[in-house]
Amino acid sequence: MLRNRRRSLSLVDRNRGKLDLIVVLTTAALIFIGLIAIANATMDPYAVGEGEGLFGVLSRLTSDSFYWQLLWVGIGLAAIVLIMLFDYRIYGELSPYIFGAAILLLVLVLFQSAGRGNVRAWFSWLGGSRSFQPSEICKVAIILTLAWHVSRHDGPITKLKDFLPVLLHFAIPFGLVVAQGDYGTALVFVAIFAGILFVSGLGWKIIVGMVLAGGTACVAIYPFLSEFRQERILSFLDPSRDTSGTGYQVRYSKIAVGSGQVTGKGLFQEGAISQLDFVPEKHTDFIFSVTAESVGFVGCMFIIALYFVLILRLFYLAYKVTDRFGSLVIAGVASMLLFHIFENIGMTIGIMPVTGIPLPFLSYGGSSMLANMAAIGFVLNVVKRQQRTVL
Repeated sequence: MLRNRRRSLSLVDRNRGKLDLIVVLTTAALIFIGLIAIANATMDPYAVGEGEGLFGVLSRLTSDSFYWQLLWVGIGLAAIVLIMLFDYRIYGELSPYIFGAAILLLVLVLFQSAGRGNVRAWFSWLGGSRSFQPSEICKVAIILTLAWHVSRHDGPITKLKDFLPVLLHFAIPFGLVVAQGDYGTALVFVAIFAGILFVSGLGWKIIVGMVLAGGTACVAIYPFLSEFRQERILSFLDPSRDTSGTGYQVRYSKIAVGSGQVTGKGLFQEGAISQLDFVPEKHTDFIFSVTAESVGFVGCMFIIALYFVLILRLFYLAYKVTDRFGSLVIAGVASMLLFHIFENIGMTIGIMPVTGIPLPFLSYGGSSMLANMAAIGFVLNVVKRQQRTVL
């Protein structure tokens, strides 16, 4: 049956829609800004560049993070090309295998040595100098498989018997990520689950039940959290409580953001607060702080505007596409990116708790870059293979 279904789907579609230029251009712009931001964050703040202009700047890039990120962008582009070769509905047909592979990865990573914060979320390679986070790729896998599962249901989900299998589909990978100790990524899975179900249509009783259950779970889990995580929550509620400990990151992050003022101190400038390592994780989780100090309010508004256009376009496409599965895939991608953006920028300015999730396309991280670019690849795939043009 699967073989016959594959034959009815076009592997390389030449006759339907084109690539969505808004998604392509905004994504490309964010990736380019991200590469500049990483180079700016990781350059040697003391070394004097040899020569003038670009070559002088490049001579100060003592960290290899920029070059690794550039490599992962290339891998991400290859992934998009590969994804675009096949009709997106084939991935839906393969969802049981994709889901099984995702669960296997999430189980295997539990047997790795615990890292910082007693988190087991990475496979190490190259002698431990590099790592890969399978939960990032599994986000995209769960978007595909959950969207396929929900799309098989005819109409909105209004009955509990129909909702429970979908809940189980989400709960298994969510539970495994929680078992890794990566609560930030677990919240991203919640955002994906909620976004797909909201777009698919839910009965109001189920929505109320989910909100009440979620709120109760957040309160009930607090006593079981590690002391470090409890302190982080308390520091978020009272920022002046422990500015030299759990509140240190946010304190200096806000100082860096504020010091950028309107137009910023400029890129690749010596002596910046963030570049002098006052802001921890300056090229990963807190890349926005470093960038805000350099480009100021105006530059930050430009970056946020790009994100706004991208997310708005994704939700518009989710509404306009004619295929239910495709619509839910795009909704899942939009929900994932939206939560990442809101949470990451929010934590750098102190309005959200620190969870350690990256800023899409800007933060350093191969796993994250590959997952985000693959997600965009599936969006482009859906739009390109619509029966009618999506404006």
